[in-house]
Amino acid sequence: MKISEIKNLSAEEIAAQIREKETELRSLRLKHNSTQGGIQAPGQIPALRKTIARLKTVANEKKVK
Repeated sequence: MKISEIKNLSAEEIAAQIREKETELRSLRLKHNSTQGGIQAPGQIPALRKTIARLKTVANEKKVK
């Protein structure tokens, strides 16, 4: 998700996206750390973390204004 896309969202939509992405990250981490073989693309974890950081940054910018 790009910054320009995130800036077009409302504060409530950003909060919902943060919750959704954090849940997704949690489940990916559990799968990755399991002894059952892990996940197919471990690069998804850092990508999700960056997306969450972008969402939180824009949310903070909207609070300040």
